[in-house]
Amino acid sequence: MNQYIDIYLGRQPIFNRKMNVIGYELLFRGDAHNNSAQILGGDTASAEVMMNAFGEFGIKDLVGRHRGFINFTEGLLLRENQSFFPKDKVVIEVLEDVKVTPVLIESLEKLKQKGFLIALDDYVFNPELLPLERFADIIKVEIHEVGPKQLIEHSKRLRAQGIKLLAEKVETREQFEYCAKLGFDYFQGYFFAKPQIIAGRRLPTAKLTVLELLSNVYDPEVDMHKLSDIVGRDVALSQKLLKFVADTGSENVHIHSIHDAVLRFGLNRLKSWASMLVLAGVDDKPLELLKTSLLHAKFCELYGEKVSRHAKESFFTVGLFSCLDAVMDTEMKTLLEKLHLDESICKALLAEQGELGLALKTVRAMEQGQTGFDLPQGLTPNMLSEMYVQSMHFAESIKLG
Repeated sequence: MNQYIDIYLGRQPIFNRKMNVIGYELLFRGDAHNNSAQILGGDTASAEVMMNAFGEFGIKDLVGRHRGFINFTEGLLLRENQSFFPKDKVVIEVLEDVKVTPVLIESLEKLKQKGFLIALDDYVFNPELLPLERFADIIKVEIHEVGPKQLIEHSKRLRAQGIKLLAEKVETREQFEYCAKLGFDYFQGYFFAKPQIIAGRRLPTAKLTVLELLSNVYDPEVDMHKLSDIVGRDVALSQKLLKFVADTGSENVHIHSIHDAVLRFGLNRLKSWASMLVLAGVDDKPLELLKTSLLHAKFCELYGEKVSRHAKESFFTVGLFSCLDAVMDTEMKTLLEKLHLDESICKALLAEQGELGLALKTVRAMEQGQTGFDLPQGLTPNMLSEMYVQSMHFAESIKLG
């Protein structure tokens, strides 16, 4: 039976000079009582904000006709060139602790080319961040961290470049009027409103289903029908996708099926969405554990293509589920009793029996540096090494974080 999970999101309005709302910053919140960000990996927190905003609450209900300002860590900026979210509903906030590198600059250039608005968050005029100013539509200045002289000097310089200025942590009318006099365009802080905690509920998403979706969207021979089948097997995944497509598409277009939604979403956005789902759901698990599952899945699939009468999908499933007990913190036998998998797959996972089990046993032996194991029929050590390297590249190519 599906148990609903309570979810929370912080929403703080951003105002213009006339004190009209022009957008909302969307913030990670772990519970209903603590109105501040709890300690959590930055990538995971941002991913969870996005998944809840677009897949659960609905971005239109959260921000109306405005935009949502969302924090982007360095890790997310380096991987979001195929963004799943619409450019007219999001302002990408570049956090102040990013490292200015050629790769980051390239990523920002691509996001700008796609039409995204970019804000520099908590800006304190650090000279090392100057190269980022040319990408900024908005610069958010934490006014308590900047002296009056700096504030006057840099606000004039930035306004001359056509950059909009947003004063953060405005707590009094005097601060608001002072920043407005300096030419600031937007304002955010307790003088206007504290972040509002918005509560909701969602269905749990099966981690291994998300992982299976992630691995398949990166398959060069991807079959969109197969992707639709994977999404359709999980009620929570289906709901998230349908919610997003309905919320960001035309009101005159009606979705006829999960496959219809998958096609409208498109492969590139599916890649970004799937990797973000993984990030949002594995804050309690090391990503290397999921990479190991993917490596095992690919190796077993390649193995099966060369030596077996079984369908390669069965080999892939054995490899993908090989770390299921560690991912789910439950004994493998207990998990398999609920999954209704074919007996040959269960025997492979529980005791490395049969042809499927030999594939799993082989990849585990290679990981442990063993050399004395029996070679599968028709395969040489060089062939196994090549398959393992290919599987490593496959697992690394998938953007888990």
